[in-house]
Amino acid sequence: MLDMNISQSPDMYTIGWIAALPIERAAAIAMLDERHDKPRGFVQHQADSNSYTWGRMSEHNVVIASLPAGSYGTTPAATTASNLLASLPDIRISLLVGIGGGIARPDQGRDIRLGDVVISEPQGTTGGVVQYDLGKTKSNQEWVRKGFLSMPPGVLLHALASLQADHELGESRMSKLLKSLPKLKKGDNGYSHQGFENDRLFKPSYQHQGGHDCQNCDAVEMIGRGQRDSTDPEIHYGTILSGNMLVKDAATRDQIVDSMDEKCICFEMEAAGLMNHFPCIVIRGICDYADSHKNDRWQRYASATAAAYAKELLRYVPTRALRETQAALDVLRSDISAINAVARVTKAQIEAVRFDSHLHKIHGWLSPPDTSTNLNEALKKRQDGTGSWFLESEAFQTWKAGTRGVLWLHGLPGCGKTLLSARLIEYLNQHISPRCVVLDFFFDFTDPKKQTFDSLVRALVAQLYTRCEDSRKELDRLFASCEDGCRQPACEILSTTFMQMLGYIGSIQIIIDALDECKTRTELLPWMENLTRAGHTGLQLLATSRKEADIESHLRGWLDPRDVVPVQTNSVNHDIRAYIHHHLQYHPHFERWHRNQGVRDEIETQLMEKADGIWAACQLEILQGSLDLRMLRETLKSLPRTLEGTYARILASIDENYRAYALRILQFLTYSERPLTIQEAVDIVVIDPNGHPLFDPMLRMPNPQDIVRVCSTLVTLVVKESGRGRMESSTEIRLSHFSVLQYLRSNRIERAFSPKGSECSMIFQNGLNESNARREITRVCLAYLSHLHMQASKKNIRWHSKMNFPFSNYAAQYWMDHARIAEANEDILQIVVAFFMGRHKGYSTWVELFDPHWDFGDLAKRRRGSTPLYYASLGGLQYTVRQLLQKGANINAEGGRYGYVLQAASSRGHVEVVELLLEKDADVNAQGGAYGNALQAASHKGYTEVVQLLLAKGAKVNADSGRFGNALYTASYRGHIEIVQLLLEKGADVNAQGGEHGNALQAAVSFGHLEVMQLLLEKGADVNARGGEYGNALQAASHKGYIEIVQLLLAKGAKVNADGGRYSNALNAASYRGHVEIMQQLLKKGANVNAQSRRYSSALQTASHKGHITIVQLLLKKGANVNAHGGKYGSSLQAASSRGHIEIVQLLLEKYTDVNAHGGKYGSSLQAASSRGHIKIV
Repeated sequence: MLDMNISQSPDMYTIGWIAALPIERAAAIAMLDERHDKPRGFVQHQADSNSYTWGRMSEHNVVIASLPAGSYGTTPAATTASNLLASLPDIRISLLVGIGGGIARPDQGRDIRLGDVVISEPQGTTGGVVQYDLGKTKSNQEWVRKGFLSMPPGVLLHALASLQADHELGESRMSKLLKSLPKLKKGDNGYSHQGFENDRLFKPSYQHQGGHDCQNCDAVEMIGRGQRDSTDPEIHYGTILSGNMLVKDAATRDQIVDSMDEKCICFEMEAAGLMNHFPCIVIRGICDYADSHKNDRWQRYASATAAAYAKELLRYVPTRALRETQAALDVLRSDISAINAVARVTKAQIEAVRFDSHLHKIHGWLSPPDTSTNLNEALKKRQDGTGSWFLESEAFQTWKAGTRGVLWLHGLPGCGKTLLSARLIEYLNQHISPRCVVLDFFFDFTDPKKQTFDSLVRALVAQLYTRCEDSRKELDRLFASCEDGCRQPACEILSTTFMQMLGYIGSIQIIIDALDECKTRTELLPWMENLTRAGHTGLQLLATSRKEADIESHLRGWLDPRDVVPVQTNSVNHDIRAYIHHHLQYHPHFERWHRNQGVRDEIETQLMEKADGIWAACQLEILQGSLDLRMLRETLKSLPRTLEGTYARILASIDENYRAYALRILQFLTYSERPLTIQEAVDIVVIDPNGHPLFDPMLRMPNPQDIVRVCSTLVTLVVKESGRGRMESSTEIRLSHFSVLQYLRSNRIERAFSPKGSECSMIFQNGLNESNARREITRVCLAYLSHLHMQASKKNIRWHSKMNFPFSNYAAQYWMDHARIAEANEDILQIVVAFFMGRHKGYSTWVELFDPHWDFGDLAKRRRGSTPLYYASLGGLQYTVRQLLQKGANINAEGGRYGYVLQAASSRGHVEVVELLLEKDADVNAQGGAYGNALQAASHKGYTEVVQLLLAKGAKVNADSGRFGNALYTASYRGHIEIVQLLLEKGADVNAQGGEHGNALQAAVSFGHLEVMQLLLEKGADVNARGGEYGNALQAASHKGYIEIVQLLLAKGAKVNADGGRYSNALNAASYRGHVEIMQQLLKKGANVNAQSRRYSSALQTASHKGHITIVQLLLKKGANVNAHGGKYGSSLQAASSRGHIEIVQLLLEKYTDVNAHGGKYGSSLQAASSRGHIKIV
């Protein structure tokens, strides 16, 4: 044991020693020559929570401090150091001593090994430490150093130089110091050398193979290094990299190191919190190599070697020079402005990172479609200078000035409405005022994610959230009410939130393109009317579409005639002429006429006369093949005058060698649920369902871009980003225009052909018939899956397919959608039945590649027990289901996510399959599966016709099972009012208990389904029924912020002070989420302002913790007890102090709060503010 002596005064301690971890502190204490009691006269600062060890090392008195248990990183280190200086202002220098991750590069002369010691040494312009996580990331993901940290004090650098010189002349004393340590733990994981055999450096590309050590790792992957003669640690000097990110991946390690200019030797996590404001040197013992192979074995020994070096270094620090060194606290005070600046920058960076993370969650929750691809594609196609006629028009100028709030532009197919929309968006963004926000949306017939009213609302909400900071609180409330994004909001609720968000903006301009390409116009058109009638004076809406009957009828019903702007042919002729002129002059296909102005003029004139210029792009495509003037003029004479004639001409001009390819691509693009990637399209044309082999990769087009030549201008290529924040992109092939899709789906293909093209027309007319097209698509998909089965083992089929067979995902995911229509054909039915019966080799491959249940938990669990009959029922293959039943399939076999085939079919709304299964005696009340029974599944999904079928066949309306308890609960939870009405009529118990919300009323209230709630109350629902997550309906509505529902519940007799549930009472629930209006309503109805709650004790403490100052003011005004004790934070003042809400702290202090009250998580309000670093509050 070391002697325990009392030093006379705390000012005799001039060296601070920071050891982050307990094992590092133990090693430091073991190195003391003499251990002291706490000095007489030492008064610990009130903000200082450090625990100190006092002693002497060589000639110096040293005080040792460590970080709080479980803490690490720059911020806790900075807090520990600041507290030390606050209590011990005479500290001159400090040592940061402990463990770190070594950067070993033997091939570059840095043979750093476990147990070695590294020391921060200034190099060039750096002070020996670089804060790597202050770097910014480039687009190529390389780290860029933003700055370096301060030099160590001069007295330490001189001592360092002297020590280095002595080491050149003789051996270090470290080995002797290590041997003379008291009896600290030795052996495995102890304070002794852990053996060369346990020091393994692996290649950067080789990942750890599992286990607490590297016994499972392949020795072949190790980097060869020569055997050392001694276990004595070696010493290395250079730059230490410090930051909050724990580096335990070789790729990340090397990426950061390679971006630095300095000789980097170590990673650690505390120095960056000290170096600029706490004069110190960093000493680290190497315990791992900052890769995936890191473990704890060497940590104690590395702590000891670092401590030994630190002790040896202190022998070279002269006592007199140390006393003449400026006190660290004086250095800190002189740098206070720099500290504040760094704090502000750091806070801004933290807030930016926090917002970016939250924004990522919001986007993941909303999943808004990215319409920037539509905008960019349109801008790329737009000819410079076009669209000016509209920008200069009186209609636009009046709209732009805000005199008129709405404009509807309508025009013929292909007149350039989308290009005009893109030009308007570009113009508005270029001329935007600071208080104006521009939002846009493009409905898109080629992308299912851009074809519904719901997708429009999600996109607009996401854009507004990003562009208007003030409006974010409304969506954040909805996000919180949906359990932080765990549940999806109903479209009407999201729409209401959007309306609320608009209230924070002075001026907003919304451009919506192609209303006619929206599949849910019955929701879209009334919403547009409500939006413009909502009373927002700064709202301007501009929409484009064709002149479809339903759109015109609805819009003309409420629009002023002056708001309706037809896109006249003569208005766009200037733009079309400019496009033709540029194309003829600069496009390489017309290079033969570039020097002949007369021929170009002739073409331009003819095109403008023939089709008014609207279909110039298609007609120019036809003219490209004219090799001389005679051919050109003949082609000009025969140019079709109609849209259908133009498309027929393009189909007829497709080379006979390409025709089969073209037909297959057009079949997929016409009837697929999504566009195809160019790689998928290449594989599609190679597949031969009747061939041997079915697919030959050698037959793929060498240049995938050539696929677009097969279909001429009927298709286009679009580059699409893979996802938010990713650098990857893919090229998709799509139909070039909505009118192309309509033409190909029509029965007028043959009619538009000339008599000479009858054979060609029949090929396309028959091939593009929906039944025939889906029949071929089904055969192609199943053939591809069969080929995959022969290509890879089950073990790696998913990876192998993704890497080598790009069409595998589409084939596996969509074949049943096509088969659902095609299986009426006998040949397809037999192929599908054979597929399910196992005679078709692709079945097992399909099941491995794609799960029809979509994303629901564990894959193996979902598939368990799933039979062919189950999958066929889930996919709605009614003919296949009948055949499988005839072949003896067990209709009541249990398995799969939905438990039974009847529940599977019911969950997808396949009426015909449900009817067939019931006819064949499927158990209508079978219990199990995700929804408990078939009735719950159909009720949850909103399939009224299926619910009616099941009830007619004897489904028990009050059956209690599954996650949602009963059918009435799940229908109420989802807001399906027709089904709720139907179930109640059939005897559903309106007060039945079950589900996470306790009962149907609370379920409806929790998701804002006002009409459902009213219906349930009319049918006798108990307004004060207890149970569920929120205890009662009033607490649920108060938490979610539904003011109208709260008012109705109170009017129906809801008990305002009912206790129970997650937030104990309604007042506390509203306080937690910051719903001021609801708080006012509850207090007006007699809510107890001081009602107790379990977590935060009271509504005042809750609001103080969450930072809701308006609610704090309201509660104080209503008599809230400002000095109430209890709850997580002990008091409201401690709650506000811990979160840094300085305005609330000031407000509470004005009300005579007991500032020294003890209790709660932090013990006191002062300790709460100190531990969280809120200096102003301290």
